[in-house]
Amino acid sequence: MLESCVMDKSAVTPGDVVRARAYLAEIYRAEQSVPGSPVSDELIQLNLDHTDRVQYAIQAIAEGESLDSPLLELAAVLHDVAKLDHRDIASGGIDTWHHHHRGAAAARKFVLADLGKIGRVADHIAAMIDRHSDIPFIRRFWLNVYGASLPSPRTPEDFALRDADAIDMLWVGGLDKIVHFRQIPGTAFYGEDGGDIQKAIASAWSSFEEAAELLVFGTARALAAPRIATAAAFRDQVSAAASLDEFDEAYDAFLKRLGASETGVFPGWHASKPPVIAHQ
Repeated sequence: MLESCVMDKSAVTPGDVVRARAYLAEIYRAEQSVPGSPVSDELIQLNLDHTDRVQYAIQAIAEGESLDSPLLELAAVLHDVAKLDHRDIASGGIDTWHHHHRGAAAARKFVLADLGKIGRVADHIAAMIDRHSDIPFIRRFWLNVYGASLPSPRTPEDFALRDADAIDMLWVGGLDKIVHFRQIPGTAFYGEDGGDIQKAIASAWSSFEEAAELLVFGTARALAAPRIATAAAFRDQVSAAASLDEFDEAYDAFLKRLGASETGVFPGWHASKPPVIAHQ
C-alpha cells in the first residue's frame, strides 16, 4: 500500500494537468483583480490560448520523440504561470524578462503542495520552466541589462518545452507580437530601431529566424515548417509598411485571406476545442 502511494506521488497524471490548467486561470484572474492592474480579459485569454497551443505542441513532441507526455504537458501548462504581473504597468501586465524564474518557484510550490508530488517531480518541472526562456532576444536583454546569462536547457524535457513554446511564436501572430513589442516607446528595443517600423520588422524577423534555428527535435521542426513559411509570406507583404497602422492593416488583411486567426493553426486544431489532454 505504501509503495503504491509513493508511485502515485512520483507520476504525473492527466488529472494533474487539468488541475494545473484551472490553477493557471486562477492565478491570472488574481493578477487582474489587484486595483490598478493592467491585466485585461483579452490578455488573460491570449495567454490561456497560448498555453493551450504549447500544450498541444508538446504533446506532439512527446509522442514523436518518446518522452513522458503528462510530465511535459504539466510543465507546458505551468510554463507561463508568472507571465502576467499587475506590477508591469509599462508593458501592459506582461512579464517577459523574469517570468521564467518566478514561474519556476510558483510551479514547484503548486506541484508539491497542491498536487502532492515528490520533490524530484517538482524540481524537474521547475527546472524545465526556469530554462524555457533561453532564446536569443531574451538572452541579449539579460546580458545588456544585468550582465548575466539565462539558465539553458539541459535535458530532453527542457528542450521539448523550449521547442513547444518557440513553435507558437513561429507564426504570423508571433511576428506581429515582436514588431509591436519593438514599437513600445521608451523600451531598449524601441531605441535600437529608432521607432522606425521597417527596422522593427527587420529586427523582429531576425529574432524570428534565431528562434527557428533553436528547435532541437525533428517533430518540432516539422510542426514549425509550414508556420514559418506562412510568416515569411506575411513579412514580404509588409515590406512596404510605412507605419505601425499600415502594418496592422496588412496583418488583418493577411489573416482574413488565410481564413485564419491570430493563434496559428496546427493540424487538427480548432480554436473552440478544449485543451488537448494526453491519454484520457
